[in-house]
Amino acid sequence: MAMILSDLPFVIGLGASAFHVLTGPDHLAAVTPLVLEEKRRFTPIGIAWGVGHVLGMALIGLVYLFFKPYIPIESVSMHSEQLVGVVLIFLGMSAVYRVWKEHRHHVHPHVHESEDGAYVHIHGHEHRHLKKHGSQHDEHRHDKPFRQNAGLALAIGVLHGFAGIAHLFLLLPALGFAERQQSVFYLLGFATGAILAMGLYALFLGKFSRRLSLRGRQMRFRLRMWGGALAIVVGVYWILG
Repeated sequence: MAMILSDLPFVIGLGASAFHVLTGPDHLAAVTPLVLEEKRRFTPIGIAWGVGHVLGMALIGLVYLFFKPYIPIESVSMHSEQLVGVVLIFLGMSAVYRVWKEHRHHVHPHVHESEDGAYVHIHGHEHRHLKKHGSQHDEHRHDKPFRQNAGLALAIGVLHGFAGIAHLFLLLPALGFAERQQSVFYLLGFATGAILAMGLYALFLGKFSRRLSLRGRQMRFRLRMWGGALAIVVGVYWILG
C-alpha cells in the first residue's frame, strides 16, 4: 500500500508534465524544425529540450521564491513569453533559409536546344562520398549541426520553462501531498514526463519524416520547409496573441 501511495504522485506528475509538453504549440513548433534537420539522431533533440524545460521551470521557481519582493516576476515572465515568439520566428526563418540554400545547391537549371527551340531543364544531383577516406570526415562534418541543434533545443527549452509564471501552478500539487517524499516523487515524475514526452515526440516525428523522405529529396525539402513555416506562424501568434 505504501509503495502504491509513493508511486501515485510520480505517475500524476508524469502525466501532468507529458500533457503540458505535448499540448503546447510553442513547444512542438520549437522542436519540429530541429528534428527535421536531422537524419538519424532525433530523440536527443527532444531530450535536450525537455532537460532545458525542466531547468527553466526550476529557475523561475527559484527566482520567484528568493527574489519576488525585488523583481517584477510577472513582467519578466510576460516579456520572456514574447521572447519565445521572437526566437520561434528566428528559428523558423533560419530553417527555411538553410533548406532553400541547400535546395539551390542540389537543383540546377540547364538550357537545352532542340528543333522546337530552347527550353530550360531543371534537375538535381546526388552527392557521393568515398567511404574509405571520407566517411570519418563526413561524420565529423555532420556532428557539428547535430551539436548545434541539440544545444539550441536545450537553450529554447530553458527559455520555455522560464517563460510563463503559470508554470508554477503545475508544481503546486507537490505542496498538497501529506508527506515530503510524495512531493519529491511528484516533482521527479514531472521532470521525467517533460523529458520523456518530448523525446518520444522527436523520435516519432523523425521516424515519420525519414519514411516520407524515402520518396525523394523533394519530400524532405517540403517537410523541412513546413517545419520552419510552422515555427514562424506560431512565433507570430505568440507575439500578437
